[in-house]
Amino acid sequence: MLCASICYKLSNPVIAHRPGFHEMNPFNRIAVVEDEPGLLGDLVEFLLLRGFDVAGFKSAEAFFAAWPAAAFDLLLLDVALPGASGLDIAQRVRASAAGKRDVGIVMLTALDADAGHLQGLDAGADVYLSKRSSLDVIEATCRSVLRRLAPASSGELSGAARQPWRLNAASWRLQAPTGAWLDLTQAEVVLLAVLFEHPGTAIPRETLLDRLGKRETLPGLRGLENTTSRLRRKVQAACGVELPVRPSYGKGYTFTGPCEVQA
Repeated sequence: MLCASICYKLSNPVIAHRPGFHEMNPFNRIAVVEDEPGLLGDLVEFLLLRGFDVAGFKSAEAFFAAWPAAAFDLLLLDVALPGASGLDIAQRVRASAAGKRDVGIVMLTALDADAGHLQGLDAGADVYLSKRSSLDVIEATCRSVLRRLAPASSGELSGAARQPWRLNAASWRLQAPTGAWLDLTQAEVVLLAVLFEHPGTAIPRETLLDRLGKRETLPGLRGLENTTSRLRRKVQAACGVELPVRPSYGKGYTFTGPCEVQA
């Protein structure tokens, strides 16, 4: 049985690796930390079959015995682990030198309390998911976080990419460095206007929510995350380049490229 063989390997633990795939997609290494053996096996087996390099760990102690020597691109963490929790793992990874590189963190929890979600985001998580989420949703979330953190492609590092992003707030339009224009929603204009005011600086979530007329609640935070994710997808699809909006862990969002606001 595939799951049994994978779980046997991971109890050591070692990375379960699809031969040849990692060389084609080097930014796909996932660590799953989950103390429930059945769920751990299901997650590892599913993600392995979906083309990821995956290592499973039953505790924070097991994970830290392998990390950072075993480098990962994304951590899929159960919040309520015995001993050190998923929040503890996220905080320790973010505070370390190795964690300052782009590492995605997705939290899994059986709890629905807003306070727990806020703790996870403050600890450095990119996304907070319910354990009731389907495997397809978990996979899609992992891929979304990895795309956001992946190094820019060679095409995005062309001369055109060094041109500024231009926001025309009056007409609700954004011009990419390639020259392509994109129509924006009101919320997207407000979000970019705030980020463009201080490029390279982390803008706190509460500041962005306030400018958007939202409260710092779980629905408000989810709305902010949805707005930024939807805008990234729109820009990529319409302009062929990545919008340089990056999560600043425990803080908010940062616009990392050159930009200007047109009158």
